[in-house]
Amino acid sequence: MKSSHQKELLLCALKHFEIEIVDVAGHKVKLEENIFISMADGPQFQLWKSGQREATFTDVVKLCTHIKTQQEWNEKSGVENSGASE
Repeated sequence: MKSSHQKELLLCALKHFEIEIVDVAGHKVKLEENIFISMADGPQFQLWKSGQREATFTDVVKLCTHIKTQQEWNEKSGVENSGASE
């Protein structure tokens, strides 16, 4: 798959999953919370979090599902941990 097609596929999938894109530069897509996705030949999508490679995906839907699940878990965790102590 050509890198331009791969990038368009990724951007379309992120939009479909309602995952906010902060910036797009070259073969990298930056998301919120210090997360970015780099695209490599294959096609491969590498998910990076805080400068560390977290996972590699060949399926953009699985990648987006993983990101969305992590975001929802973080939101739920944040709500549960933000309450006042009893």
